[in-house]
Amino acid sequence: MGSNRDKKPTLGGLRAAGLLLAIPTLLIVSPLVGLFIGMAVDRWLKIGRWGTVIGLVLGFVAGGRETYRIYRRYLEESEGGGQRP
Repeated sequence: MGSNRDKKPTLGGLRAAGLLLAIPTLLIVSPLVGLFIGMAVDRWLKIGRWGTVIGLVLGFVAGGRETYRIYRRYLEESEGGGQRP
């Protein structure tokens, strides 16, 4: 019978949890940072709410991009034995 002891885990459980738990944090923090930077630009340039809207959109884009990169890294490490090229 096959033994599970012979198989090495490719990605440690805590490492995987750390990578995946960063995603909700990014999805919350990135738009907030964009919002506050946009509000500061609005006050500095006196351009109405355009800076806030643009900052918020850029924050969501940055959060989505980083989420994709983290998930892709997780998949590479879990399938590739933890080795990055």
